[in-house]
Amino acid sequence: MRQRCDEAYVLGARELGEADLIVTLLAEHAGRIRGVAPSGRKSRKRFGGALEPLSRVRASWVERDGRELHRIESLDLERSYAAMQATPERQAACAVLCEIAAAIARENEPEEKVFRLTGAVAEALEEGLPPWVAVRYFEYWILRLHGLLSEASVCGECGAPLGEDDPAFAAPPDGLLCRPCSGRREGARKVTRAQRAMLAAFATKPPREVVAFEEAARAAGGAELLLRGTIERFVERPLRTYRHLRALLP
Repeated sequence: MRQRCDEAYVLGARELGEADLIVTLLAEHAGRIRGVAPSGRKSRKRFGGALEPLSRVRASWVERDGRELHRIESLDLERSYAAMQATPERQAACAVLCEIAAAIARENEPEEKVFRLTGAVAEALEEGLPPWVAVRYFEYWILRLHGLLSEASVCGECGAPLGEDDPAFAAPPDGLLCRPCSGRREGARKVTRAQRAMLAAFATKPPREVVAFEEAARAAGGAELLLRGTIERFVERPLRTYRHLRALLP
């Protein structure tokens, strides 16, 4: 066994038995961590309000060799986003961010860039970034940071250049395709010019500067197929939390 401490975001907590909780964390230097918080449903002194989704905490845990679940000793709250999540749409967006991070972040490996990405998107969402834009931005960068999203400037199949005015089609997991290649792929969906502009902005701007792309980021478009589709193919399952956000913001 060894004692560990790290800055972390809470990605989720679920009940275990009558009093314990299984907590999932995104730690800055330790990556995705799953552990048992003993009496987590009762002990306000040790965990208090630090179990809300996206809470930034100073986490202390004990790693136990040969076990998937560690022992969470304490979570000291450093930054709360609970007030923001009083709005149902933003609460739903936060749930999507947490599920994506829990699905893709590497276990017990450094995830400093994803840690910073999570904080930047959460802050921008709190400041007014539209929920779907926050989700799309997070999808885009978590894919880029893990090498799962090909360059948008070339066809992911034949390698032909894709200019700004050329038609482009989403076809996970191969990124964007040119028109001829898309014709050979069932389910390929056109990515509009506005959506491509959104992706280009994501590549160079921080999240608080992409507020204008609310319409392009909405569900059911080519950008969603490109980003969410690539994530779900990688994790080999659909992510459940999207449906709540889509019900609130079609």
